[in-house]
Amino acid sequence: MTVNIDSFIKNARSVIQGEASGSVKFLAAFFAMLAVWMGVLTVHGWNDEGVAALKSQQGRLNTLLILGEEYKSLSPQSRAGSSENIDVAAVFAQVSEQMELGSRVNRIAPDGRNQSVEINRLYADELTELQRQLASRGVRFIAAELRALPSGSERLFTVSAIIGPVS
Repeated sequence: MTVNIDSFIKNARSVIQGEASGSVKFLAAFFAMLAVWMGVLTVHGWNDEGVAALKSQQGRLNTLLILGEEYKSLSPQSRAGSSENIDVAAVFAQVSEQMELGSRVNRIAPDGRNQSVEINRLYADELTELQRQLASRGVRFIAAELRALPSGSERLFTVSAIIGPVS
């Protein structure tokens, strides 16, 4: 079977120009099928984009959940519950009273959620005990400046510090 290209082109031209019988119906059906096919491809492309976006968002959510769990495991929990419930000034007052620091506490002033304190003439073991007592009640030294003063064979410390809840 041989195909004559000239006759094929002539027949196609007569269909396109509407000269052949049923050519208008054929062209209408062709364009309708073409429109449906383009619509299907467009919707299929939207679906692919949606699936890709959904997978991307799921990956981001999983990453955030993992980071949240890691953050929870890093933050220590105080025995009293949340660190926001700790009254830093009250804890410091209790510890200084228990350790009989009395007049050696030169200053205690609020600094946001934290407290700014200054304590004079502390022995090294008293400074260690102060830090231990505060830590056991959920309060820590955020920043501190120590000055050592000679006192006979020992040294006395003056501490200027900012203390706050363990976060």
